Amino acid sequence: MADNRSRTRRRFIATAGASGVAALAGCSGGGGDTSNDTTTTGSGGSEGTTVGTTMSGGEMADKIVFYNSGGLSSDPGTEKNIKRFEDETGITVEVNEVPWSNLKTSLTTNWRNQSSQIDAFNGPTWWLADFVNAGWIEPLGLSNAHMNKFPESLRSLVTFDGKTYMAPQLGKWGSYLYDKKVLSQAGYDAPPDTWDDILKMGPDLGSGNRSAFGFTWANKDVFMFKQFLYQAGSQLFNDSNQPTFVETGTKVFNDFLVPLREQGLIPDGTSSMGEGGVGDTFIAGNLATVESWTPLGSRVLGSDGWDESRLGSAKPPKGPSSRATFQDANGVAVSAFSKRKKAAKEFARFMSTTESSKTDMVVEGNPSVVPEVYDSSEVKEKYPADLVEDMKFNLEHAKSETYLAQPQVDNFLSNQITPALLGNKDPKKALQTARDNIVGLYQDIGVL
Repeated sequence: MADNRSRTRRRFIATAGASGVAALAGCSGGGGDTSNDTTTTGSGGSEGTTVGTTMSGGEMADKIVFYNSGGLSSDPGTEKNIKRFEDETGITVEVNEVPWSNLKTSLTTNWRNQSSQIDAFNGPTWWLADFVNAGWIEPLGLSNAHMNKFPESLRSLVTFDGKTYMAPQLGKWGSYLYDKKVLSQAGYDAPPDTWDDILKMGPDLGSGNRSAFGFTWANKDVFMFKQFLYQAGSQLFNDSNQPTFVETGTKVFNDFLVPLREQGLIPDGTSSMGEGGVGDTFIAGNLATVESWTPLGSRVLGSDGWDESRLGSAKPPKGPSSRATFQDANGVAVSAFSKRKKAAKEFARFMSTTESSKTDMVVEGNPSVVPEVYDSSEVKEKYPADLVEDMKFNLEHAKSETYLAQPQVDNFLSNQITPALLGNKDPKKALQTARDNIVGLYQDIGVL
């Protein structure tokens, strides 16, 4: 059923609300040949037109321009893989290090002007629906053999109408860690295993400045809400693009998030804690357990006062339905306006090979998007066995959705769920408001 749902929504995205979504994105949606999901070769199709070191057709360029999300100093795994690519192919990669907060604007500004400046970029899978719908990115033509090494749940996020638009590069999903020292002092030899366990054990785990449980919220509030929603057995949209989150989302708040706040089991400043903040709080010893984004585990192990004897890793606490985490994987995509598509597509393929994925995990700590990497000797030597096991579990059970007008939808949700978390708004009324705003948006742009 899940597979059919993915295919249905991706066929729908290809046609529904195209002009409306493109207008929201600031572009009429032109550009790019998306008629075939195959890589052009030098012996077939166009011979290509040389423009400096650019090739508009089948020949391989000797240089590409790659927009990286953030500085390479913070992405040593990506930096090493780029060097490997240059050494193995002879293709130079000119890297434009764009701050994450500016990346989407930089991309869309170029594409709105149909600029060929950008050849490839890396970014999250949840940008794809709008990018594909606007005609801004190119099918990659990756073989089944290449794509089948990724879990189906991840493949479905980068596939639209049977064509692959992004090559999975590195994993980012929920990670559940705990302080073994704190749990031992409280008389526990294992962390909370379910939502109910967190609520029951929480009073024993918190003390003074230390809270029992923490999670990322600032700038990740919609991600975290979706993770809890998935664990409760629901999702944002049904097959007809209708919002379906109000009933189950209300239970998420009333049965879990509100009791956490009312019982003082989460920090007072939870709503302002992003990835860095919640990680800092855990490392400082002010959280007994934490759910945040990887690679927090490798970061903790590199901090003073922490080693394998203190850091514990476990599978996410189970909600009413599952232990699903939110799938926030990043990948490499190719601009539809690039004049060096063949070289850019080869770069996307290379950055998503098993070896590149393993290199990124070993060098930087980002979880691999390829399950077999977790069985490699290099990974097993680098990280504790339970952390490796849990990261692999989370890869195989991570979940996400792609939906049109993603920034606007997420903004409607964010504006409502944070007041509900803080107790400033009734959860059901907040979620109903978000739903009604989304329905109105989708009606305006022709999705509903």
